[in-house]
This record gives sequence, C-alpha cells and structure tokens, in this order.
Amino acid sequence: MPASGADPEPHAGRDTTVHRDEDLLDQLTADHRSLLVHFSELSGLPNGDPQRKELADLVTDRLIRHTRAEEEHLYPLARDRLADGPMVVEEEVADHRAVEALLEELRPAKADWPSFDRLVARLVEEVTRHAGDEEARLFPAVREVTTEGERRLLAARARQTKQLSSGRPEHQLPVARPADRLPPPERSLGERLRDFLTPGGPH
Repeated sequence: MPASGADPEPHAGRDTTVHRDEDLLDQLTADHRSLLVHFSELSGLPNGDPQRKELADLVTDRLIRHTRAEEEHLYPLARDRLADGPMVVEEEVADHRAVEALLEELRPAKADWPSFDRLVARLVEEVTRHAGDEEARLFPAVREVTTEGERRLLAARARQTKQLSSGRPEHQLPVARPADRLPPPERSLGERLRDFLTPGGPH
C-alpha cells in the first residue's frame, strides 16, 4: 500500500477508497510498517495497561488479514515464477504458522498476566524478522518477474481478501511452539525495532 493510502479499519465491511496506483508489494510493505507502529505503541504503554491488550488484539487481526493476502496472492506467484520459489514459499509459510501459534497463545492472555509481555516480545521478534526477510529477498525477486499491471491487479485482490478475512486463523497450528529467539532481556523492544528499521540490521 503506498504511503498515502489509508490502512483499512480491521472490522470495516469494505474499503471505498480508490487505489488506482496501488502495487501489491508496496501494499504489503505498508502493512509491515503499520504493524511496526503498533509494536512501538505497545512498547510505550506500561506493563499491565488494559490498552496493551486492545492493541494486541488489533495486531492479531491485522496480522491474520495480512498473512491471508500473502498466501493467496503473493506466494502462489512466487512459487510459479521464481527458480527457488517452492522452497522460499515453504519457508515463508512456516514463518506464518509460527506467528499464528504465538497469536493463539496470546489471544486469551490478559494484559496483567505474567506471560503476556513475553508473548508480545516473541511476536515482535518473529514478525520483524519475517518482514525484514521478505522485504530484503522475496519482494525484490517478485518485482523482477512481474509487471506493474500484474502487481496492481493483485493489490486489489489482496485488499479484498483482507477485507473478507475474519481475523482468526483457520489453519491447524503446529504442536511445537516456535523457538524463543529473543535477545538478552537488557535489550528493549524499542531497540529491537530500531535494529529492524536500520539498513543492515536484522537482514
């Protein structure tokens, strides 16, 4: 989604905004940036604040909608057009399942539960790593093998998929929980976000 496009409300029935010049890869990159903003907002609230749960629920909804759009419109294209497409897509889908497993754990957690902050931190770590990998490797590769017209058409379809998604994962989640790859606790959430936004950081 281009920088000037408005991010649709998570529970809106439909988006009436016209996006004539929208590009699928720009739309998905904008989704990543929107999620980083919400992560930053989470880091600015004190532990136990009920608003942290509200933000976590918003992040959950937008993440599910985003992953559905990628799996339905970006990944099939990458699988078919890229030489290593099947392997790349398998890795990306595995990342999605790991994130969804964390979302399923986070969904019932209350803001004042001891596990809430740790789950949020792990979610931030998984999402920023995955988004950074996509933006560094997958998105440029897909851009090379697609036309602007194709990407605009897929952007409209992806937007519709996000509008129609329920925000709840339908896939069967893995039994094993994703590995906890968090850095030492002295590194704050803000520092990890700055690493992601700095060129050459987590990439």
